[in-house]
Amino acid sequence: MPSSDSAPNFALLTECDLRDLSEVDLYRRGSSFIKITMGSAVYLDVIHFLNGYSSTQSLTDTIEYYATAGGSPTAGGWSVAISDSDKITITSSKNSFDVAHTAGTDYLGIGSGTVSSVTSGADEIATLPNDWTRGRVQGPTSFTITPSAGAAFTVIIDGEYQDVRVLIRDPGGSDADAVNSTLSLSHTDTTLMGLSGLNSVRWLIDEEGFAVVSYPTSTLPLTWQSDKLRNLLGFTGSESPTALGGSSIYSRLRASFPCAMMLLPTRPVERHQLSTDSMATARRLLGGGMVSNQLATYTSSDVSFYLDAEADSRDLYQHWGDRFIRYTGPGRPLTYVGEWGDSRRHSAPMQEIGGVYRDNKYSDLYSIQPERGRYIGRLIEARFNLNYPGRLRRRVPLSLTIEHDEVS
Repeated sequence: MPSSDSAPNFALLTECDLRDLSEVDLYRRGSSFIKITMGSAVYLDVIHFLNGYSSTQSLTDTIEYYATAGGSPTAGGWSVAISDSDKITITSSKNSFDVAHTAGTDYLGIGSGTVSSVTSGADEIATLPNDWTRGRVQGPTSFTITPSAGAAFTVIIDGEYQDVRVLIRDPGGSDADAVNSTLSLSHTDTTLMGLSGLNSVRWLIDEEGFAVVSYPTSTLPLTWQSDKLRNLLGFTGSESPTALGGSSIYSRLRASFPCAMMLLPTRPVERHQLSTDSMATARRLLGGGMVSNQLATYTSSDVSFYLDAEADSRDLYQHWGDRFIRYTGPGRPLTYVGEWGDSRRHSAPMQEIGGVYRDNKYSDLYSIQPERGRYIGRLIEARFNLNYPGRLRRRVPLSLTIEHDEVS
């Protein structure tokens, strides 16, 4: 199975509607003001707003940078993707090659040996043997590519990314997660600051639900202009950046409080099960029989979990009522993420989406592993009772139902 963690952390994310901040100065870096012309854009969630599930400097861009800098004849022919067996593939359209992990955490799943490319049509493809790591990517980490023509070159991944899937995706494109990705805060910040090469700004949410901005140390730090965005992301304005350390050229700024539009408890989900409703019109016959005309089948996720409270390692009790739940409600969008660190959408095996069957295959956009991926839907309940089960105010049992957006 691609992800072997039997009890991964889950998350809930509300819709992110920031249209009132269109053309508003969000923050400034020196004399440069960062703002987004959002128009009518409503983001799927805060991750979609922060990085668009993509990176302005993707792993393909990084490989191309080092290939070009080293004068490699392979420059201009590289690409990275997630295969239909859920492994990372590195492809060259020019030459065969070997790849080996060099230093740092092996997020891509290269392993301790050397992986050689295999000819597939006009391309050379190296399928990395190990599972890629779910969760935040933090450099520096590196691997070496040795082409059959030209000198070897080392690729260094620096700074931070939301996860490996975000690391390999370019903004824009044509799939469902590419909508408004060029209007993300990461892409806008990078573009307006004129960054290029190995330099880009990466906004993300870390494994504790806190917003982080990772940026080249040579880039000026930010000064908040919009109190609304600052507060939504959990910043107070008094945070100080820290260097990633070692040979990294990046610094990071982390919020003081969890992001308002998401909930990331410390415990795994207690229960996640599906329920279906088959809706139909019906008419009774004189003989007592019934005829019906089926309209649609609706699938829902029933989710039960424990909410961390003040006597626990992370207090999310007040966060739930005062900051999170106000951004969703009955009939309003809410996304369940089955495994934090894998930001793809969920697809059941052989599920038909847009007239195309997934056919038991993984991709950059979809995970077919049970309980994994993002279940995008709308909240059913209107009231939640935050009663402690005992005298100790440690955790509160909660349950909710999310009706999936995909209706058949």
